[in-house]
Amino acid sequence: MKIIVDAMGGDLAPIEIIKGSIDAVNELSTNIILVGNEDIIKEELKKYTYPKDKVEILKADDIYQMMKILA
Repeated sequence: MKIIVDAMGGDLAPIEIIKGSIDAVNELSTNIILVGNEDIIKEELKKYTYPKDKVEILKADDIYQMMKILA
């Protein structure tokens, strides 16, 4: 099974998002596709030991942030 993860979204991203993804790869032997800024993801991945063939990066450099809507 492949799981697609927005590496740049959420609290404490991308550090905690990638950490959790690597935990999943190591413990569940699943495949992960990390979506986001490729350079940032690659730099963060250097901190971990994991099967390299189980993690893929899908480059997505655009960032869309929540917008406050004024009524």
